[in-house]
Amino acid sequence: MYEFIKNFNAFCWSGPMLIILLSTHILLTVRSSVVQRKVLKGIRLSLGREHGFSILAATLAATLGTGNIIGVSTAIALGGPGALLWCFATGFLGMATTYYECLFAAEHKTEHGGGPMYILKNVLGKKYLGFIYALFLLLVCLGTGCLTQSNAVADSFNKTLGIHPVVTGLLVSLIAGFVIVGGKKSIMKVCERVVPVMCIVFIICCVYLLIRNAYYLPESIYLVFSRALTPGSAAGGIAGGSLMIAARYGIARGLFTNEAGLGSAGVFAGTSSLPPKEQGLISMTATFWDTIVICTITGLVIISSYLANPASIEGYSVGGYLNAAFSSIPYAGNLMLCLSIAGFAVSTIIGWFFIGEQAASFIFGAQKDRALPYIKALYVFMVFSGCNFSLEKIWEVADTFNLLLIIPNVYVLIRLSAQNTQT
Repeated sequence: MYEFIKNFNAFCWSGPMLIILLSTHILLTVRSSVVQRKVLKGIRLSLGREHGFSILAATLAATLGTGNIIGVSTAIALGGPGALLWCFATGFLGMATTYYECLFAAEHKTEHGGGPMYILKNVLGKKYLGFIYALFLLLVCLGTGCLTQSNAVADSFNKTLGIHPVVTGLLVSLIAGFVIVGGKKSIMKVCERVVPVMCIVFIICCVYLLIRNAYYLPESIYLVFSRALTPGSAAGGIAGGSLMIAARYGIARGLFTNEAGLGSAGVFAGTSSLPPKEQGLISMTATFWDTIVICTITGLVIISSYLANPASIEGYSVGGYLNAAFSSIPYAGNLMLCLSIAGFAVSTIIGWFFIGEQAASFIFGAQKDRALPYIKALYVFMVFSGCNFSLEKIWEVADTFNLLLIIPNVYVLIRLSAQNTQT
Protein backbone atom coordinates (compact mmCIF):
# COMPACT_ATOMS: atom_id res chain seq x y z
CA MET A 1 0.00 0.00 0.00
CA TYR A 2 2.81 2.38 0.92
CA GLU A 3 4.58 1.73 -2.39
CA PHE A 4 1.35 2.47 -4.26
CA ILE A 5 0.92 5.80 -2.41
CA LYS A 6 4.56 6.65 -3.03
CA ASN A 7 4.31 5.93 -6.76
CA PHE A 8 0.97 7.76 -6.99
CA ASN A 9 2.49 10.86 -5.37
CA ALA A 10 5.55 10.68 -7.58
CA PHE A 11 3.30 10.71 -10.65
CA CYS A 12 0.93 13.44 -9.47
CA TRP A 13 3.55 15.79 -8.06
CA SER A 14 5.90 15.34 -10.99
CA GLY A 15 3.41 16.61 -13.52
CA PRO A 16 -0.36 17.00 -13.13
CA MET A 17 -0.47 18.68 -9.73
CA LEU A 18 2.46 20.96 -10.49
CA ILE A 19 0.61 22.18 -13.56
CA ILE A 20 -2.73 22.59 -11.75
CA LEU A 21 -1.26 24.34 -8.72
CA LEU A 22 1.12 26.67 -10.54
CA SER A 23 -1.48 27.47 -13.20
CA THR A 24 -3.97 28.41 -10.48
CA HIS A 25 -1.42 30.56 -8.66
CA ILE A 26 -0.49 32.35 -11.89
CA LEU A 27 -4.11 32.77 -13.02
CA LEU A 28 -5.11 34.29 -9.66
CA THR A 29 -2.05 36.51 -9.67
CA VAL A 30 -3.15 37.89 -13.04
CA ARG A 31 -6.82 38.20 -12.06
CA SER A 32 -5.87 40.06 -8.89
CA SER A 33 -3.61 42.41 -10.86
CA VAL A 34 -0.64 41.07 -8.86
CA VAL A 35 -2.10 41.53 -5.39
CA GLN A 36 1.31 40.57 -3.97
CA ARG A 37 2.34 44.19 -4.48
CA LYS A 38 0.05 45.07 -1.55
CA VAL A 39 1.84 42.88 0.97
CA LEU A 40 3.06 45.90 2.96
CA LYS A 41 -0.51 47.17 3.21
CA GLY A 42 -1.53 43.75 4.46
CA ILE A 43 1.20 43.85 7.11
CA ARG A 44 0.07 47.31 8.26
CA LEU A 45 -3.54 46.13 8.47
CA SER A 46 -2.53 43.05 10.47
CA LEU A 47 -0.82 45.29 13.02
CA GLY A 48 -3.58 47.90 13.07
CA ARG A 49 -6.61 45.60 13.32
CA GLU A 50 -6.90 43.72 16.61
CA HIS A 51 -9.10 40.96 15.26
CA GLY A 52 -7.00 40.89 12.09
CA PHE A 53 -3.85 40.07 14.06
CA SER A 54 -5.71 37.33 15.91
CA ILE A 55 -6.76 35.68 12.63
CA LEU A 56 -3.24 36.10 11.21
CA ALA A 57 -1.67 34.52 14.32
CA ALA A 58 -4.06 31.58 14.14
CA THR A 59 -3.43 31.14 10.41
CA LEU A 60 0.33 31.25 10.97
CA ALA A 61 -0.01 28.82 13.87
CA ALA A 62 -1.59 26.28 11.52
CA THR A 63 0.95 26.84 8.71
CA LEU A 64 4.16 27.65 10.61
CA GLY A 65 4.86 24.07 11.53
CA THR A 66 7.66 21.59 11.16
CA GLY A 67 7.22 21.90 7.39
CA ASN A 68 9.25 25.10 7.68
CA ILE A 69 12.09 23.12 9.26
CA ILE A 70 11.85 19.45 8.35
CA GLY A 71 9.89 20.07 5.15
CA VAL A 72 12.51 22.45 3.78
CA SER A 73 15.25 20.05 4.85
CA THR A 74 13.66 17.10 3.02
CA ALA A 75 13.00 19.26 -0.06
CA ILE A 76 16.67 20.25 -0.31
CA ALA A 77 17.95 16.80 0.64
CA LEU A 78 15.82 15.04 -1.99
CA GLY A 79 15.44 17.75 -4.63
CA GLY A 80 18.70 19.64 -4.32
CA PRO A 81 19.26 23.37 -3.63
CA GLY A 82 17.01 24.28 -6.56
CA ALA A 83 13.99 23.07 -4.58
CA LEU A 84 14.30 26.23 -2.48
CA LEU A 85 13.63 28.47 -5.50
CA TRP A 86 10.51 26.49 -6.39
CA CYS A 87 9.41 26.68 -2.77
CA PHE A 88 9.92 30.47 -2.89
CA ALA A 89 8.02 30.74 -6.20
CA THR A 90 5.15 28.71 -4.77
CA GLY A 91 5.00 31.10 -1.83
CA PHE A 92 5.12 34.28 -3.91
CA LEU A 93 2.49 33.16 -6.42
CA GLY A 94 0.51 31.45 -3.68
CA MET A 95 -0.04 34.79 -1.95
CA ALA A 96 -2.68 35.59 -4.58
CA THR A 97 -4.35 32.23 -3.97
CA THR A 98 -4.44 32.82 -0.21
CA TYR A 99 -5.86 36.30 -0.82
CA TYR A 100 -8.77 34.95 -2.84
CA GLU A 101 -9.36 32.02 -0.47
CA CYS A 102 -9.78 34.37 2.46
CA LEU A 103 -11.60 37.10 0.54
CA PHE A 104 -14.27 34.63 -0.59
CA ALA A 105 -14.46 32.95 2.83
CA ALA A 106 -15.07 36.31 4.52
CA GLU A 107 -17.58 37.37 1.85
CA HIS A 108 -19.65 34.19 2.12
CA LYS A 109 -19.27 33.34 5.81
CA THR A 110 -22.27 32.04 7.73
CA GLU A 111 -23.24 32.13 11.39
CA HIS A 112 -21.65 28.68 11.68
CA GLY A 113 -18.34 29.53 9.99
CA GLY A 114 -16.80 29.83 6.57
CA GLY A 115 -14.44 28.24 4.08
CA PRO A 116 -14.59 26.26 0.81
CA MET A 117 -17.19 23.79 2.10
CA TYR A 118 -19.71 26.57 2.80
CA ILE A 119 -19.00 28.23 -0.55
CA LEU A 120 -19.45 24.95 -2.41
CA LYS A 121 -22.77 24.33 -0.67
CA ASN A 122 -24.31 27.80 -0.41
CA VAL A 123 -22.82 29.74 -3.35
CA LEU A 124 -22.08 27.16 -6.04
CA GLY A 125 -24.88 24.72 -5.13
CA LYS A 126 -22.49 21.76 -4.80
CA LYS A 127 -23.71 20.39 -1.47
CA TYR A 128 -22.15 16.94 -1.82
CA LEU A 129 -18.82 18.34 -3.01
CA GLY A 130 -18.85 20.63 0.03
CA PHE A 131 -19.42 17.59 2.25
CA ILE A 132 -16.59 15.69 0.57
CA TYR A 133 -14.23 18.65 0.98
CA ALA A 134 -15.12 18.96 4.68
CA LEU A 135 -14.58 15.23 5.14
CA PHE A 136 -11.14 15.41 3.53
CA LEU A 137 -10.33 18.45 5.67
CA LEU A 138 -11.22 16.52 8.81
CA LEU A 139 -9.06 13.60 7.65
CA VAL A 140 -6.13 15.95 7.09
CA CYS A 141 -6.69 17.38 10.57
CA LEU A 142 -6.69 13.92 12.16
CA GLY A 143 -3.78 12.82 9.98
CA THR A 144 -1.04 15.09 8.76
CA GLY A 145 -2.35 18.10 10.70
CA CYS A 146 -0.96 16.52 13.85
CA LEU A 147 1.06 13.41 12.92
CA THR A 148 3.92 15.25 11.22
CA GLN A 149 4.13 17.74 14.06
CA SER A 150 4.21 15.37 17.04
CA ASN A 151 6.57 13.06 15.17
CA ALA A 152 9.02 15.92 14.65
CA VAL A 153 8.90 16.95 18.32
CA ALA A 154 9.43 13.37 19.49
CA ASP A 155 12.37 12.84 17.14
CA SER A 156 13.96 16.15 18.14
CA PHE A 157 13.54 15.61 21.87
CA ASN A 158 14.85 12.06 21.60
CA LYS A 159 18.00 13.01 19.68
CA THR A 160 18.72 16.24 21.56
CA LEU A 161 17.56 15.57 25.11
CA GLY A 162 17.37 11.77 25.17
CA ILE A 163 13.66 11.82 26.03
CA HIS A 164 11.73 8.73 24.94
CA PRO A 165 9.13 9.36 22.20
CA VAL A 166 6.34 7.97 24.39
CA VAL A 167 7.08 10.56 27.08
CA THR A 168 7.16 13.35 24.51
CA GLY A 169 3.92 12.07 23.00
CA LEU A 170 2.18 12.18 26.36
CA LEU A 171 3.45 15.69 27.08
CA VAL A 172 2.50 17.15 23.67
CA SER A 173 -0.94 15.48 23.66
CA LEU A 174 -1.68 16.79 27.17
CA ILE A 175 -0.73 20.36 26.22
CA ALA A 176 -2.79 20.19 23.05
CA GLY A 177 -5.69 18.64 24.92
CA PHE A 178 -5.85 21.36 27.54
CA VAL A 179 -5.88 24.12 24.90
CA ILE A 180 -8.39 22.33 22.67
CA VAL A 181 -10.85 21.82 25.52
CA GLY A 182 -10.85 25.60 26.03
CA GLY A 183 -12.40 26.13 22.59
CA LYS A 184 -11.91 28.88 20.01
CA LYS A 185 -10.98 31.68 22.45
CA SER A 186 -8.35 29.51 24.11
CA ILE A 187 -6.87 28.50 20.76
CA MET A 188 -6.71 32.11 19.51
CA LYS A 189 -5.19 33.34 22.78
CA VAL A 190 -2.41 30.74 22.77
CA CYS A 191 -1.65 31.40 19.09
CA GLU A 192 -1.35 35.16 19.64
CA ARG A 193 1.21 34.64 22.40
CA VAL A 194 3.23 31.70 21.10
CA VAL A 195 3.62 32.50 17.38
CA PRO A 196 5.52 35.83 17.65
CA VAL A 197 7.93 34.50 20.29
CA MET A 198 8.84 31.30 18.48
CA CYS A 199 9.33 33.15 15.19
CA ILE A 200 11.70 35.68 16.76
CA VAL A 201 13.79 33.01 18.52
CA PHE A 202 14.08 30.90 15.37
CA ILE A 203 14.95 33.83 13.10
CA ILE A 204 17.64 35.11 15.49
CA CYS A 205 19.37 31.71 15.41
CA CYS A 206 19.12 31.54 11.61
CA VAL A 207 20.49 35.06 11.14
CA TYR A 208 23.45 34.17 13.38
CA LEU A 209 24.23 31.16 11.14
CA LEU A 210 23.85 33.20 7.95
CA ILE A 211 26.28 35.80 9.26
CA ARG A 212 28.67 33.07 10.30
CA ASN A 213 28.45 31.45 6.84
CA ALA A 214 28.39 34.75 4.94
CA TYR A 215 31.35 33.68 2.79
CA TYR A 216 29.28 30.79 1.36
CA LEU A 217 26.06 32.73 0.76
CA PRO A 218 26.86 33.82 -2.83
CA GLU A 219 27.60 30.22 -3.82
CA SER A 220 24.47 29.05 -2.00
CA ILE A 221 22.30 31.49 -3.95
CA TYR A 222 23.99 30.47 -7.21
CA LEU A 223 23.22 26.80 -6.51
CA VAL A 224 19.60 27.61 -5.72
CA PHE A 225 19.06 29.25 -9.11
CA SER A 226 21.28 27.00 -11.24
CA ARG A 227 19.92 23.72 -9.86
CA ALA A 228 16.31 24.92 -10.09
CA LEU A 229 16.66 25.51 -13.82
CA THR A 230 18.84 22.54 -14.77
CA PRO A 231 16.89 20.46 -17.33
CA GLY A 232 19.15 17.41 -17.05
CA SER A 233 18.76 14.28 -14.97
CA ALA A 234 21.26 15.01 -12.24
CA ALA A 235 20.68 13.01 -9.09
CA GLY A 236 18.69 14.66 -6.33
CA GLY A 237 20.28 15.62 -3.05
CA ILE A 238 21.83 18.62 -1.43
CA ALA A 239 24.62 18.76 -3.99
CA GLY A 240 22.59 17.74 -7.04
CA GLY A 241 19.10 17.91 -8.45
CA SER A 242 17.41 18.64 -11.77
CA LEU A 243 14.54 20.89 -12.80
CA MET A 244 11.81 18.24 -12.36
CA ILE A 245 13.23 16.81 -9.15
CA ALA A 246 13.68 20.26 -7.65
CA ALA A 247 10.21 21.37 -8.77
CA ARG A 248 8.55 18.21 -7.43
CA TYR A 249 9.92 18.57 -3.92
CA GLY A 250 10.08 22.36 -3.81
CA ILE A 251 6.46 22.89 -4.84
CA ALA A 252 5.10 20.01 -2.76
CA ARG A 253 6.91 21.18 0.39
CA GLY A 254 6.12 24.81 -0.40
CA LEU A 255 2.44 23.93 -0.49
CA PHE A 256 2.71 21.98 2.74
CA THR A 257 4.29 24.90 4.57
CA ASN A 258 1.99 27.74 3.42
CA GLU A 259 -1.10 25.68 2.46
CA ALA A 260 -2.00 28.09 -0.37
CA GLY A 261 -4.44 26.16 -2.51
CA LEU A 262 -5.75 23.91 0.25
CA GLY A 263 -8.40 26.35 1.47
CA SER A 264 -7.49 25.94 5.14
CA ALA A 265 -6.67 29.65 5.56
CA GLY A 266 -10.21 30.43 4.45
CA VAL A 267 -11.58 28.54 7.45
CA PHE A 268 -9.96 31.09 9.77
CA ALA A 269 -10.98 34.01 7.56
CA GLY A 270 -14.56 32.74 7.71
CA THR A 271 -14.70 33.78 11.36
CA SER A 272 -13.46 37.34 10.71
CA SER A 273 -15.53 40.48 11.34
CA LEU A 274 -13.31 42.63 9.09
CA PRO A 275 -14.20 43.74 5.54
CA PRO A 276 -13.47 40.83 3.14
CA LYS A 277 -10.78 42.66 1.12
CA GLU A 278 -8.94 43.70 4.28
CA GLN A 279 -9.10 40.16 5.61
CA GLY A 280 -7.82 38.84 2.29
CA LEU A 281 -4.78 41.13 2.43
CA ILE A 282 -4.07 40.30 6.08
CA SER A 283 -4.32 36.55 5.50
CA MET A 284 -2.11 36.86 2.41
CA THR A 285 0.75 38.03 4.63
CA ALA A 286 0.70 34.65 6.39
CA THR A 287 1.97 33.07 3.17
CA PHE A 288 4.58 35.82 2.88
CA TRP A 289 5.94 35.27 6.40
CA ASP A 290 5.69 31.50 6.17
CA THR A 291 7.36 30.81 2.83
CA ILE A 292 9.02 33.96 1.53
CA VAL A 293 10.69 34.72 4.86
CA ILE A 294 10.93 31.64 7.11
CA CYS A 295 11.42 28.94 4.46
CA THR A 296 13.93 31.01 2.48
CA ILE A 297 16.01 31.73 5.56
CA THR A 298 15.85 28.07 6.61
CA GLY A 299 16.94 26.85 3.19
CA LEU A 300 19.88 29.24 2.95
CA VAL A 301 21.03 28.19 6.42
CA ILE A 302 20.98 24.52 5.38
CA ILE A 303 22.81 25.06 2.07
CA SER A 304 25.44 27.50 3.38
CA SER A 305 26.15 25.32 6.43
CA TYR A 306 26.63 22.32 4.16
CA LEU A 307 29.03 24.24 1.92
CA ALA A 308 30.95 25.41 4.97
CA ASN A 309 31.24 21.85 6.27
CA PRO A 310 29.99 19.07 3.93
CA ALA A 311 30.71 16.41 6.55
CA SER A 312 28.31 18.05 9.00
CA ILE A 313 25.25 16.23 7.61
CA GLU A 314 26.75 12.76 8.07
CA GLY A 315 24.58 10.70 10.36
CA TYR A 316 21.53 12.92 9.91
CA SER A 317 18.31 11.91 8.16
CA VAL A 318 16.94 13.91 5.23
CA GLY A 319 14.76 15.81 7.68
CA GLY A 320 17.62 16.62 10.01
CA TYR A 321 19.90 18.87 7.93
CA LEU A 322 18.89 21.94 9.90
CA ASN A 323 19.82 20.07 13.08
CA ALA A 324 23.28 19.65 11.59
CA ALA A 325 23.48 23.40 10.96
CA PHE A 326 22.23 24.38 14.42
CA SER A 327 24.68 21.99 16.09
CA SER A 328 27.43 24.45 15.14
CA ILE A 329 25.90 27.16 17.37
CA PRO A 330 27.96 27.15 20.59
CA TYR A 331 26.46 25.74 23.79
CA ALA A 332 22.73 25.80 23.05
CA GLY A 333 22.26 25.41 19.29
CA ASN A 334 20.54 22.04 19.33
CA LEU A 335 18.47 23.01 22.36
CA MET A 336 17.25 26.20 20.65
CA LEU A 337 16.25 24.25 17.55
CA CYS A 338 14.58 21.62 19.71
CA LEU A 339 12.49 24.30 21.43
CA SER A 340 11.73 26.00 18.10
CA ILE A 341 10.47 22.72 16.64
CA ALA A 342 8.34 22.16 19.72
CA GLY A 343 6.87 25.66 19.51
CA PHE A 344 6.14 25.39 15.80
CA ALA A 345 4.66 21.92 16.15
CA VAL A 346 2.42 22.54 19.15
CA SER A 347 1.01 25.74 17.66
CA THR A 348 0.29 23.91 14.39
CA ILE A 349 -1.40 21.06 16.24
CA ILE A 350 -3.60 23.56 18.06
CA GLY A 351 -4.32 25.64 14.95
CA TRP A 352 -5.20 22.62 12.83
CA PHE A 353 -7.68 21.37 15.39
CA PHE A 354 -9.66 24.58 14.93
CA ILE A 355 -9.80 23.81 11.20
CA GLY A 356 -10.87 20.23 11.90
CA GLU A 357 -13.49 21.40 14.38
CA GLN A 358 -15.01 23.70 11.74
CA ALA A 359 -15.04 20.83 9.24
CA ALA A 360 -16.74 18.56 11.79
CA SER A 361 -19.34 21.23 12.52
CA PHE A 362 -20.18 21.38 8.82
CA ILE A 363 -20.40 17.59 8.51
CA PHE A 364 -22.44 16.86 11.62
CA GLY A 365 -24.56 20.02 11.66
CA ALA A 366 -27.03 19.94 14.54
CA GLN A 367 -25.31 16.85 15.97
CA LYS A 368 -21.92 18.54 16.24
CA ASP A 369 -22.07 18.97 20.03
CA ARG A 370 -22.44 15.21 20.41
CA ALA A 371 -19.69 14.41 17.89
CA LEU A 372 -17.01 16.94 18.92
CA PRO A 373 -16.00 15.31 22.24
CA TYR A 374 -15.20 12.09 20.38
CA ILE A 375 -13.29 14.00 17.70
CA LYS A 376 -11.29 15.85 20.35
CA ALA A 377 -10.39 12.57 22.04
CA LEU A 378 -9.41 10.99 18.72
CA TYR A 379 -7.32 14.03 17.80
CA VAL A 380 -5.39 13.93 21.08
CA PHE A 381 -4.82 10.19 20.54
CA MET A 382 -3.49 10.87 17.02
CA VAL A 383 -1.14 13.51 18.42
CA PHE A 384 0.25 10.88 20.77
CA SER A 385 0.39 8.21 18.05
CA GLY A 386 2.34 10.42 15.66
CA CYS A 387 5.43 10.06 17.81
CA ASN A 388 5.83 6.44 16.69
CA PHE A 389 5.18 6.72 12.93
CA SER A 390 7.79 6.69 10.16
CA LEU A 391 8.52 10.28 9.10
CA GLU A 392 8.98 9.29 5.44
CA LYS A 393 5.60 7.54 5.36
CA ILE A 394 3.88 10.47 7.06
CA TRP A 395 5.20 12.90 4.43
CA GLU A 396 3.92 10.66 1.63
CA VAL A 397 0.47 10.55 3.23
CA ALA A 398 0.63 14.34 3.63
CA ASP A 399 1.22 14.77 -0.11
CA THR A 400 -1.75 12.51 -0.88
CA PHE A 401 -4.14 14.29 1.49
CA ASN A 402 -3.12 17.64 0.03
CA LEU A 403 -4.23 16.38 -3.38
CA LEU A 404 -7.70 15.62 -2.03
CA LEU A 405 -8.18 19.21 -0.88
CA ILE A 406 -6.67 21.04 -3.84
CA ILE A 407 -9.09 19.92 -6.55
CA PRO A 408 -12.39 21.15 -5.02
CA ASN A 409 -10.75 24.29 -3.64
CA VAL A 410 -9.22 25.19 -7.01
CA TYR A 411 -12.67 24.74 -8.55
CA VAL A 412 -14.06 27.30 -6.08
CA LEU A 413 -11.25 29.78 -6.71
CA ILE A 414 -11.46 29.65 -10.49
CA ARG A 415 -15.25 29.97 -10.54
CA LEU A 416 -15.50 32.90 -8.11
CA SER A 417 -12.36 34.76 -9.18
CA ALA A 418 -13.75 35.02 -12.70
CA GLN A 419 -16.48 37.24 -11.23
CA ASN A 420 -14.23 39.14 -8.82
CA THR A 421 -10.96 40.53 -10.19
CA GLN A 422 -10.73 43.63 -8.01
CA THR A 423 -8.32 44.00 -5.10
